[in-house]
Amino acid sequence: MMRRLYIFICLLLVISFILPLNIYAADTTYGQFLDDLTQAEKELQNNKNLINNAKGNINSNNNKIKSMQNEIQNMINERNKLAEEILDAEKEIKEKKEQTRSVISYLQLSKGDNVYLEYVFGTDSITDLVYRMSIVEQITEYNDKVMKDMEELIDKNNKRRDELEKKEVDYNNRITNLYSEISRLNNQVSKLGDISPSLEQEVKAKKELVEYYKSQGCSKRSDVIGKDCAREASNGIFYRPLQEGYVTSYVGYRWGSLHRGIDLSSKYGRNTKLYSIGYGYISSIWKDTAGALCVNVIYKYGQTNYTAIYCHLSRYGNIYKNMKVNPNTVLGYMGDTGHAYGVHLHLEVWPCRYGVDSVCSNWDKYTNFVTKSFNGGFKGASSVINFPSKTYQTWYTR
Repeated sequence: MMRRLYIFICLLLVISFILPLNIYAADTTYGQFLDDLTQAEKELQNNKNLINNAKGNINSNNNKIKSMQNEIQNMINERNKLAEEILDAEKEIKEKKEQTRSVISYLQLSKGDNVYLEYVFGTDSITDLVYRMSIVEQITEYNDKVMKDMEELIDKNNKRRDELEKKEVDYNNRITNLYSEISRLNNQVSKLGDISPSLEQEVKAKKELVEYYKSQGCSKRSDVIGKDCAREASNGIFYRPLQEGYVTSYVGYRWGSLHRGIDLSSKYGRNTKLYSIGYGYISSIWKDTAGALCVNVIYKYGQTNYTAIYCHLSRYGNIYKNMKVNPNTVLGYMGDTGHAYGVHLHLEVWPCRYGVDSVCSNWDKYTNFVTKSFNGGFKGASSVINFPSKTYQTWYTR
């Protein structure tokens, strides 16, 4: 029994390798393009919201800085006023001390050492004696009270001055932090502003694509591209990588193996700019064993992920790994690096993420996947890009 089960499993595995791979797990519908457009519009609006929020925070922080700077100036004015009040109080204390000494020593200084006693005791009645002593005491007590009040005022003003100095330091630190936050927000606005044009282009391109399929009879979300509508141009989901060019050979078997890419050329030769065929990101920049300069870009349309491989470049554009790209991004220039016969672009486009998805996680799995996909009816770049049906037939728009 176990032996029969083992044989059955082996037969299933053999059949799975023999039968062509069906890469059309889910047909691309008009609704998927509508969803792509909606998602792109959301990303654009979110980007605009982030910019507006950042600008609002910048204005708010500038207002806070202006308010605190006004408060700092008010504190400086108050500290200057307190300093003047302290000087005035110290001056008054000094004057009252002088007055107190003068009350006691006036007669002594002018008439001799015993004059004060004579003034106090030189009276004919107890009432007059008490009166004279009271005058001296009242003047002394008054001056003592004034000096005490002045000293308390000085102490109070010194404490207030210290508080203002600490508050001023705190405000200056907060202003410094606000300026740092403003700088960060300005950088954020700048970066978001750099993203905006590409997002706007993406929305525009996807709107044009939706309108194009609408003009080709697509109206329901469930309409399958190439079956229910757009039968004549079902493969036009990506841009051509050249502004002007022609096909020199298509994907297919030759010299005993599968040629996985479509070969494209142009009369401009090595000056031909090679553009990204859509919106995605660069997964790798590499050189093959023969020395060909290559770029891998991963895209997604509808529910399907694609890898596009551009090879034989003469030189790279201003690109880097994980860079987001759009149809206006120049990946490089046409060339003949590596094993190539003449200047051309070798372009592979297949429905999996090379190096990511399990079915094409390495080169061997990728080539096996491509072979099965081709045998299953997927023709590489020609299945997703509108190329002329004949070789050397030139196009002039992307």
